[in-house]
Amino acid sequence: MRRISTISAVRVALCVISIIPPAWAQDRPDFQDRRTADTNHHVNQQKTWPQFRGYLGRNVSRAANVPLKWSSDNVMWRVLTPSVGQSSPVIWNDTIFLTSIEGDSKETLWISALRLSDGKEQWHRAFIASEQHEFNDYVSKAAPTPAVDEERVYALFASGDLYAVNHAGDISWHRDLSDDYGSFGGNHGVGSSLILTPQAVVVFLARHDYSYLISIERTTGDTLWKTDRKAGVAWSTPAISPDGHEIVVSASGQVQGFDSDTGQLIWTFDGLTGNNVPSPTVTDNLVITGGLGVEANLALRRGGKGQLADSSVAWRADSASNFGSPLVYTSCAYWVNPAGVARCVDLDTGTRRWSHRLPSSVWATPLGYKGYVYFFGTNGVTEVLRATADGPHVVATNHLSVGDPVTGYAVVDGAIVLRAGREIIRIGPGDYRNHASTNKRVPPFQAPTRMERAGNPAGVYE
Repeated sequence: MRRISTISAVRVALCVISIIPPAWAQDRPDFQDRRTADTNHHVNQQKTWPQFRGYLGRNVSRAANVPLKWSSDNVMWRVLTPSVGQSSPVIWNDTIFLTSIEGDSKETLWISALRLSDGKEQWHRAFIASEQHEFNDYVSKAAPTPAVDEERVYALFASGDLYAVNHAGDISWHRDLSDDYGSFGGNHGVGSSLILTPQAVVVFLARHDYSYLISIERTTGDTLWKTDRKAGVAWSTPAISPDGHEIVVSASGQVQGFDSDTGQLIWTFDGLTGNNVPSPTVTDNLVITGGLGVEANLALRRGGKGQLADSSVAWRADSASNFGSPLVYTSCAYWVNPAGVARCVDLDTGTRRWSHRLPSSVWATPLGYKGYVYFFGTNGVTEVLRATADGPHVVATNHLSVGDPVTGYAVVDGAIVLRAGREIIRIGPGDYRNHASTNKRVPPFQAPTRMERAGNPAGVYE
């Protein structure tokens, strides 16, 4: 290991209580089990969005003053980053952290920080990719979403490079996973994002010839454990259970549960097709999966061991889903299919309660917030529906001009931060037509020359 001091993932193809709560409350996404308190080190859920799909990977926000209706008048600022990315932003207090890539062979890797209040760039760091891959319209472009805790930002790239930097951008450690365990190269690039456990950052890779899950200690970058699994290409991101003890992977025809402390395989469910992009959603009682194959959209009862039989299936949905993951919110699970049709499925029975055609296709996972579900369309149109099973009640259709598809978002107090290619957009609850920081542009960064690369073997540029 080298240590240095100081989606769409695919075009072709996100209150502590003192008594035991009732069963229905445990399956609510806004229920917080006391056992999860240290999973992200007492994260302030109102001011942080620490990883892919937010706190615990559930796409549910506890933020205050998040807008329900907006247009371009509600854009506080929008900036163009110097390079492209499909990863979602992550936020810690007043700072947005982003990853991007640049170059004909995706040879320049970026980590950058923007100030939440006005979009001003605080710093950027550029690194030379350890492994280079062709840049074209059919491969992912900085698709893995980074993760952030109170000390560091963790960023994974399709080159196999995993960096940890502090909040000022200084490098804590670096791993070249392609050198350690084999090439990251493969069809359409890498899309799996990082997840956090109490002690580690977890990487999942699924290639034609091999696949593994690896847990890396946050402070040192050392490997805590590595578990190999069945080979097969996938771009999905694992999910952590509410108690933090289990990591669930849905990929390559299987759904599996692993012990987060040891990496030991706990259970496996086989026989799926098309479960290669959406992440699973884990509640106290269920694991809910999605995929392009209809049979991949189902709910498994938790608690099983070994090879699970069909009796472990709580219910099966009757339609496929697109790139976004299932959202579990109030009494429903929400999916969007490839045609842009949203559906609400009863969480207890799997019965479809309603379907609704959205204004466009949706790649990002829906957001649950204060009794509403937000569907972020790739074309910049966000439709907001009531989170109810008694019918699709549209409360807002919000239009925003974008030049590239919306691939991700982050939500904190008073802000929805969207990513659309190079553009980062902050939407707020007020009217910002005359706001001084609207439409700022980050100046282009000159990528390092070949001579600079030769003279800087560490591959770090500012």
